[in-house]
Amino acid sequence: MTASDSSPAVEETRAFFENAAVFYPLLSSIFYLELTEEQIDGLAESGFAFPDDGSAMGDACARLRRYLARRGATARQDLAVDYARIFLAAGVYEGETAVPYESVYTSPEGIMMQDSRDEVVRVYRRNGLVIPLDLQVPEDHLAFELEFMAHLSKRIEAALGTGEDARSLMEEQRQFIDEHLLNWVPALQKRVESFAKLPFYPAMVALTLCYVRENRAVLEEALS
Repeated sequence: MTASDSSPAVEETRAFFENAAVFYPLLSSIFYLELTEEQIDGLAESGFAFPDDGSAMGDACARLRRYLARRGATARQDLAVDYARIFLAAGVYEGETAVPYESVYTSPEGIMMQDSRDEVVRVYRRNGLVIPLDLQVPEDHLAFELEFMAHLSKRIEAALGTGEDARSLMEEQRQFIDEHLLNWVPALQKRVESFAKLPFYPAMVALTLCYVRENRAVLEEALS
């Protein structure tokens, strides 16, 4: 697919990636740190307006709407406690955890800073994304992988609008989805469901996984 095409299909594809360049950073911010009051209020106002059609995406959005509508005055503290339990393994001293690092799910040892981390660093650098060293967080954190998806989505959308061949960027993103996100986020989802006390983070991981799969389908159609 090239930007010289002007078919409705190309415009639809461009619109998807324009939205993805904004939506992935939002998802990234939700998994990177505990949410602030402002973030929670913003999420509640967004409404997660997806049809309750029995699909996985519809179910995730419905769960988020229900929780946010009934969240109560202590939502920030409640979610911070659940975030720490799930993603920081607070109070977990042995066995599996739901920490959001790819290496934990893909290495034989089940620990951080393994081959998956090195692989994503190479992919990031090849595509011009630099994770600041002062963040002191392994680069295979889910938040950074979603930020990379935003980075590629922005480049794809721009390529479709400027005449640059977008195919190689789409192939890069499809490969990243297959070799990284879809290789471990389903396992993360199962662990989040087992550790969470509130419905918010399980629903958010489910929504993220649905969106990544939708992204994969958009790529597949565009590349074919």
